Amino acid sequence: MDLKNQLVKHKMLGRGTIVAQDDKYITVAFASKTSNFVYTNPDTFGKFLTLVDEDLHNAVVHEVEEACLADQQRNAAKLSTAAPEIAESEPVQEKSERIPGKPMTFYVFQGETFDIEYRGGFIWAPQHSQNGSKIFHWENMAHVKTGDIVLHGCNGRVVAVSSAVSDCYDCDRPAERAFENAWNNQGRRVNLKYTRFAMPIKTSDFLSDILRYCKAKYSPFDKAGNGNMGYLYELNRELARIFLSAAIRENPELSDIDYIREFMAEKTV
Repeated sequence: MDLKNQLVKHKMLGRGTIVAQDDKYITVAFASKTSNFVYTNPDTFGKFLTLVDEDLHNAVVHEVEEACLADQQRNAAKLSTAAPEIAESEPVQEKSERIPGKPMTFYVFQGETFDIEYRGGFIWAPQHSQNGSKIFHWENMAHVKTGDIVLHGCNGRVVAVSSAVSDCYDCDRPAERAFENAWNNQGRRVNLKYTRFAMPIKTSDFLSDILRYCKAKYSPFDKAGNGNMGYLYELNRELARIFLSAAIRENPELSDIDYIREFMAEKTV
C-alpha cells in the first residue's frame, strides 16, 4: 500500500509526513527529526503512528495484521517439518562455558526499554523481585564481563549489537527507568557500546537455526522458536554468529567494527 506523502500523528513527535517507503520501512519527517519505522511491525500503526486518513489507517492495520498472520502460518509449517528432523539429529546442549580470551554472547529482550537503554548506553535489571525472589534471567547480568557481545531483540527482530565496556556492577535503577515502579530499586547494570542496525533482521527467518541451537535449559528461544519471557539470556555462540552474519549482509558497515570482525573470524570446532 503506497503511503508516501500521507500525514501521520505521533504521541511525542507530533505531526509528520511519510517521505519514503520500501518493502520494510517507512520514513517519516517530523518537525524535530526524521525517523524510520518498520512497516510490517504491528506496533508501528498499532502504537506509534496514526494516519490522519482514518479509513486508510484502518486498511493499513488490517493489511499488516493479515501479513503477520500469514507469516505465523508459514513459520508453523516450517516448524512442523523442521522440528522432528532436528530433534532426531541433534543432542541436547549443555549450558555454554566462558572460553578464556574470548567474549561470551548474550541476547537481551528489551521491547519498550530499548530506546531508553540504547540512548543511555546500558542494560539494567533488578537484583530480585519485590518479594525477594531471584530471577534467573536477571541473575544472568552478573555473568557479563567487559568485551562480551550482546545482541538486542525488540518486537521479533534483532535491532542492535553491542560490546560491554564494563563488567556488571551493582547499580540502583537508572533515572531513565524510574517509571517502572513494579520493579525493585536495587539492580545490576552493564555499560555498553551500542551499534543500531539500519536494517534489523527478523528472528523468525532463522527458525531452523534457533531450534538447533536453543536446546540448552534457559535458552532465549523456546521449542517453537519464539522468544522466551525474560530479559537477559546467554546466547549460543554459533547462533550469535548466524544472526550477525545475516545482520552484516543487511548492514555491511558492521564488518568494519573490530570486535565483530574478530568474532566472525573465530574458528569453530
